[in-house]
Amino acid sequence: MPKFTTKSHEQILAAMLAKAVSRTKLSDVNDASAIKHVLSASARQDAEQYYQMTLLLQLFSIDTATGDDLDQRAKDIQPGLISRLPATKAIGTVVFSRKGTTGTNIIPVGTRVKTADGKAYTTTTQGTISPTSPEQISGHGVGRDSNFVSVIAIVAGTVGNVAAGTVNKFDSKPAGIDEVINLSTFSQGTDLETDDSFRARIKAYVASLARCTVGSIEARVIGQQDPVSGVTVLFAKVWEDPINRGNIIVYIDDGTGTAESVARTALALAGTWTWNGTTTVLTTDTSGVVAGDFIRLDASPTLFFQIQTIVPNTSVTILNPGAATIPTGAGGSSKATENVTLGLNGPPANTAVGGETTLWLNNKPIKVSEPLAIVSSLQGLLVNTVDYFLNEATGQIDFVTPLTTGEQIEANYTYYTGLIAFVQKIIDGDPNDRTTYPGLRAAGILALSKTPQVLLQNVNVTVTVLEGYDQTDTRNKVRQAIKDYINTLAISGDLIRERLSQFITVVPGVYDVIITTPAANVPILDDQMARTTDSNIIVA
Repeated sequence: MPKFTTKSHEQILAAMLAKAVSRTKLSDVNDASAIKHVLSASARQDAEQYYQMTLLLQLFSIDTATGDDLDQRAKDIQPGLISRLPATKAIGTVVFSRKGTTGTNIIPVGTRVKTADGKAYTTTTQGTISPTSPEQISGHGVGRDSNFVSVIAIVAGTVGNVAAGTVNKFDSKPAGIDEVINLSTFSQGTDLETDDSFRARIKAYVASLARCTVGSIEARVIGQQDPVSGVTVLFAKVWEDPINRGNIIVYIDDGTGTAESVARTALALAGTWTWNGTTTVLTTDTSGVVAGDFIRLDASPTLFFQIQTIVPNTSVTILNPGAATIPTGAGGSSKATENVTLGLNGPPANTAVGGETTLWLNNKPIKVSEPLAIVSSLQGLLVNTVDYFLNEATGQIDFVTPLTTGEQIEANYTYYTGLIAFVQKIIDGDPNDRTTYPGLRAAGILALSKTPQVLLQNVNVTVTVLEGYDQTDTRNKVRQAIKDYINTLAISGDLIRERLSQFITVVPGVYDVIITTPAANVPILDDQMARTTDSNIIVA
C-alpha cells in the first residue's frame, strides 16, 4: 500500500542536481554555481509543501490532532454522538447545625451555601434536624446536626473543588439554622476534557460500537450527565450474573458514593390510627382517605387493606379478602397512592376490564430491597414470583392469573430517581425518544442500574518529616494525598499498599512512611467501591 514519505530540502536538491547533470551538459554544481542556486530555491519551495502536507496529515489523525481539530475528527467518526466532555460541577456533602435541640428543622432542596471567597453551592437533597439527630460535628451532641446533605457547585470546573471546612456561609440562612460546614474536601469538579482524555475516549467509543457488549455499556455510560441534577457518571462497572445468565447490573457512581436517590409512593395520613386486629380501625382524622383507598399501619409496611366504609374522624372499616393477619397497635398510617389500574374502564372506572395479564407502574426502576406491596381489591396482598412477576427495570407487572372485572390494583413501592433513573433510561432506551435514547442492552437482557456498596477504608500511617518542613502542614498534606488516592479509585478498584505509599512519599517534606493500616492490599469486589474520610485516617 502506498505510504506518504516526507523529503527534506537536502534530499530534493540532491535529486534535482543529479537529474540536471545526467540530462544536460552542465557539470558545475559547486555551492557558488548559478544552477545550484536556482535549483536550491525550487527545492526549498518543494520542501515547504512537503511540510504543509505533513501538518495536514496530522490534522486528520486521531493520534496527533488537537483542540478544535480533534473535535472535528470526533464529528467525522460519529456525528452528534461523541463530543468533548464539558466541565463538571464539584459535588460533596455539608452538615447544617443549630444551637438548640428542640423541634424539627427542614433544610429544603435548593438551599445555597458558599465559601468566604464566594464559591457557591446548592443542596440537591433535603436536610433534617430533629431532637434525635445524631452528632456529626464533635462537641455538638444529639439534636443539633443534620444528616449529610449533598450539594453541587453553581459554577462548573475545578474552581469548585475546595478544602474541608471552607463552605461555611449562606446566601440566605434557612429558618432555625445557625451554621453550615463541609467536613470533607470537594474534589470532583473537572475542567473541560483534555485532548489526551478525549482521544482515549474516542478510541474506546469506536471499540464499543457493538452496542450491547460490556465494554460498550461502560464506555457509553461514563461521562453521562443527568440533565436534572447536573450530576455526572464518573465510574461504571458492569457485573454479569454467573448463575442467571442474561442478567447484568451496571454499577455507577458520581465519585462521592452518594449517587443513589429514591422516592416512595406511600402518603402519610394525619391523626393517630389504632389497629386492634379486627376490620374496624379507630382514628382521630379521616380527612385524607375515601372509601376504596388502601391503607396500612406504618409498622407493617407490606400489608395494605382497602377501606370499605368511613365514620368521619372516628373509624374506618377495612376489607381483608386475602385473610391476612391484621396488625395491632397505635401509630402513623399511610395510604397507597398509585392505582395501577387507573384508566381502565371496569366497570367501575379505574378497575380492570377483565383478562389483563400485564400492567405497568408509573415509576421506574424499582428498588426491590425496600418494602413492596401490590394489593388486589379482591385477593388482598399479592406475592411477588407467586401471584405476579415484576420487572424492576421497566416497572412491568405480569400477573400469573388474569385480572377479574372490577378488580383494582394498588401499589406501594420505592423507586430510584436522579442519576440511577437516568442511566437506566440510557441502558433500556426511551420508546418515546429513540433518537436520543436508542438503548444499549440486547433484547431479552435484564439490565439494572445501581450504586455500589461503599467500603470506608481505615488508614493508619506514620511519616518521618524532613527538617525544615512544618510538621502539621506536612501531615495534613499526607492526609489529603491518602484521600486523593483512595477517593479516585474506580468501582472494584483494589486498594494497593504500594500505590498508597507512592502517593504519600511524593508529598514535599516526607522522608519515610510506615503504613500500619491497611496491613495488606485490600481487594474490592465488582459491586463495591473503596472510599475514605478524614475521620478514617490517622497520620502520626
